[in-house]
Amino acid sequence: MQDNLIIGVMGHIDHGKTSLIRALNGFWGDERSDERERGITLDLSFSNLSNGEKNIAFIDVPGHEKLVKNMIAGAFGLDYAMLVVSANEGIMPQTLEHLKISSLLGIHNFLVVLSKIDLVDKKRIQELKQEIKQCFAGFESLKYQIFEVSIYDSASMENLKNSLFMLPKSVHRDLGFFRYYIDRIFVIKGSGCVVSGTLLDGSITLEDKVWCCNLERLLGIKNIQCHGESVPWAKSGQRVALNLSGVSHNELKRGDLLTKKGYLRGFDRVEVALHLFEEIPHNLEAMFFIGALKMSCRILFLEDTKKYATLKFKSPIYSIFDERFILRDDNHTLGGGRILSPIVDPMKKAQKLTFLKFLNQRDFKSAFEILLKAHKKGLGLISASQRFGISQSEALEIAQKIDNCFVSQKSLVVYSKEATKLLRDIICKILDKNPNALLSAALLTQKQSWVANDFAQHILDSLLQEGILCKNDSFYVGVDSKIGKVQDYLYDKIYSILQQQGFEPMAPYNLYDMLDIDRKSGDDIYKKLTKEKKIVRLSHKLFVCTQALTQILNEMRNIIKKEGYLDLNNFKEHFNLSRKYLISYLDYLDSFSDIENTGGKRIIKSC
Repeated sequence: MQDNLIIGVMGHIDHGKTSLIRALNGFWGDERSDERERGITLDLSFSNLSNGEKNIAFIDVPGHEKLVKNMIAGAFGLDYAMLVVSANEGIMPQTLEHLKISSLLGIHNFLVVLSKIDLVDKKRIQELKQEIKQCFAGFESLKYQIFEVSIYDSASMENLKNSLFMLPKSVHRDLGFFRYYIDRIFVIKGSGCVVSGTLLDGSITLEDKVWCCNLERLLGIKNIQCHGESVPWAKSGQRVALNLSGVSHNELKRGDLLTKKGYLRGFDRVEVALHLFEEIPHNLEAMFFIGALKMSCRILFLEDTKKYATLKFKSPIYSIFDERFILRDDNHTLGGGRILSPIVDPMKKAQKLTFLKFLNQRDFKSAFEILLKAHKKGLGLISASQRFGISQSEALEIAQKIDNCFVSQKSLVVYSKEATKLLRDIICKILDKNPNALLSAALLTQKQSWVANDFAQHILDSLLQEGILCKNDSFYVGVDSKIGKVQDYLYDKIYSILQQQGFEPMAPYNLYDMLDIDRKSGDDIYKKLTKEKKIVRLSHKLFVCTQALTQILNEMRNIIKKEGYLDLNNFKEHFNLSRKYLISYLDYLDSFSDIENTGGKRIIKSC
C-alpha cells in the first residue's frame, strides 16, 4: 500500500498556488468552473500526485482574506504546508495570516515555494529569502525549506516534485477510533450522498457504520474512495470520500463530525489553552473554527493572564484533548489554541485552573487526582481517548500509580478513598436498617449504579477482614445476623410475604430491595416456588400465591354468574385493586377454555 501525505497549498491571492499544482500533476484540481473563470480559489480544491510508492494529496486553500474560513477548513490534518510566495510581490497580508493560522493548528513543517522567479532577478530572490527568514523567526518550532520555481522552468518543477516525494510522513498519534470532519457534501447521480474529508484517526471499512454526532444517527457506507479509486478500507492520514446511506445531502453540513458510536460526548462548553495575537475583552463573542466546523462562541477567561479560558457554545461540540482551534472576528484572526478539557466536570474555578495547568503540561497523574476529588463516586476512564488523548490501557497504568485509590480494570473506573468511605457507610446503613441483609457485590451494584462489581467485592472483603462482616454461604452478613441456612431463610421469608400480601403481591424486584438480597438469589427462590406450584406467574413482574389466585378466580366466576359478565368496571366495584392487578387477573381468566372475552366483557360459554 502506498504511503500517503497531505499537503496544504496556501498563500496570498494570485500568488500562483493553483497554477503550481497544475504544473506538478497536470490537474486544475476539482474546483468549480467559476473559480477558473475568475482566476481565484473560492473554496477547497483537491488533487493528488503519485509515483507508485507515495501518494501526495494537495488541498488548495483560498488566498482571499474574505475566504479564510475555507482556508481553515482545509488546514486540519495536514502533514505539511506549502506556502507559495510570488517572487514579484513578496510576503503579503494573507501570507502572514496563513502562516499564523498554520502555526496555531500545529503545522510545523513548511515548504516555502518562491513562485514566478522568472519575473525577478537574483538580487530580488536573495532579498525575499531574508524576508522569509525574518518572518519565520517570529514563530517557535517552525521548520521550513525554500524552493525557487517557475512553472515555465521544467527543471525547477522537477526538483520540487522530487523533493516532495522524499518528504517523510509526519508523526501523528492515532487515537484508534474513526474520526472525520466533513468538508464537502455533494450528490452523485445514481449513488446519492457523498462527503469528503481527511480521516483524522482510526480507519473505516465498507462493513462499518458511522455515527453522525450532529444528527445522532448511524449511517451506512456504500463506497469508499481515496484519490478517485474505490477501496475496501481507508486509514488515518488519507483524504477520503464516503458514499453514505441513511442520510440525504441536505441533512448534512460542512463541519459535521463522523465517528464511531459511543466514543465521543458533546458539550456546550470546553476549557482551553489560548494563544492570542491581540488583547481581547472577557465574554467576547467570536467565531470558533475546529476541523471543518465553524460556530460562534463566547470567550470566558479563567485568570488575568488570559492563557486559560472557557469557550461557551449555543450547541454541543464533539472535541478531543489537544485538538487545535482558531478564533476570529469578522475581519481577522484573534488567535487560537488547544482543547484541554473537552468534557465538562463539576469543579470550582480555582480547582479547574489547576486542573488545566496539569493538562497543559500533560501531567495526567496530577490531573487524575483532581478529577477524583471532583467525581466523588468514581472517575470513569472509558472516555480516556477523548479526555486525555490516550488509550484506556494507558489511562489504567496512570491510575494505578495514584495512592489510596481502587482501580476497576474491568469497569474502567477509578475510586478515591472518599468513594471507599461512601460505600462503607452505605453498607453500614443497610445493616442498621436490616440486620438480616444478605450482602453481596451483586446486591451493591444493584442498589448503587456507580459501584463496579470488583470494587464492591473489595470493600466487602475488607469489612470481613476487619470483623465488621461475617460470611454465611456465599453472602456477607452482619455480626448480629440471626440467619441460619440462607436458602431456607429466603424460601420461608419470600413465601411468607407473598401469602400476607394476598391479591396485591409486591413486584419481585421491590421485594428483593426490601429484603436486601440480590436479584439472582431472589429469582432462584421464585423459580422454586413456581415449580412447586405454591405461586403462579400472572405477568412478567407479577406472582401471586396459588391459594389467593384460586380464591379470586372463584369470586370472578361468581360475579359473572350474578351479573352476567365481568369487565374492568364491575370487577373494580368488588375488588378495590389497582388497574395493574385487575387487568392481570382478567387476562389470566381469559386463559380458561370456558371463558369468552367479547369487547372486554368476560362471560362463561354456554355448553
